Amino acid sequence: MKKKIFFSVLTTVAVMSGVLGSAYAAGMIKLNVNGTQLQTDVAPKMVNNRVMVPISFVSKALGASVSWNDKTQTVSINTTGIPYENVWDENMKDIGPFGLAGINNTVQVFMAGMDTGIEDLLEKSTLNMDVDRLKQDHFSMGPTMLSTKILDMKTLKKNGQTPEYLVRVGIQAGGDELRVEYWDLTVKLAPYVDNGTTVSTGGKMEYVVTKREVVKSVPVSVQRVFPGFTLE
Repeated sequence: MKKKIFFSVLTTVAVMSGVLGSAYAAGMIKLNVNGTQLQTDVAPKMVNNRVMVPISFVSKALGASVSWNDKTQTVSINTTGIPYENVWDENMKDIGPFGLAGINNTVQVFMAGMDTGIEDLLEKSTLNMDVDRLKQDHFSMGPTMLSTKILDMKTLKKNGQTPEYLVRVGIQAGGDELRVEYWDLTVKLAPYVDNGTTVSTGGKMEYVVTKREVVKSVPVSVQRVFPGFTLE
């Protein structure tokens, strides 16, 4: 008899999490993942006021792989992209969408400069950093960044001071060894320069990176950049 693996979650948690949406009507429970109704070979069901759903279908829909070890009776779930991290648990809503977009633009330009060694990109996106050293730190291996993602942020300075943030970035890196790297970038508003006729950032982006710290590098067996492109 084929073994089925189920994952138990409280109905209230499933509704509030935004990951699983369930509805119970006329004996039918609908399972939504990121707004798309999921069709499973075993229907979700209510057991003792808990919704039971097949963990394999849900995990794969979220980009993870699921394996079963019969000897140890263990279910293993492994993400194949850059896993999200709640590092600092700070509410950053006051930064606003335009501020976040500005920081994201700077981070993406900085990461592209690091990966390609293009000096102009690094000059635009950094302040008081050794650009030659940055080029050597990563570009020496050639372009290896498959994808990057901002994982978390926290505030370092605000309230009358030049806004400054710590940004945790995840990187899917290829090359001889597949791995996920984690960098902490100190990002602040670029200072304005008054040349007598105009006031500008002097060729810098709205935000600039002032410090980079490599937090960790984790080897992985699989990289999934997007559906249809997976490296093992």
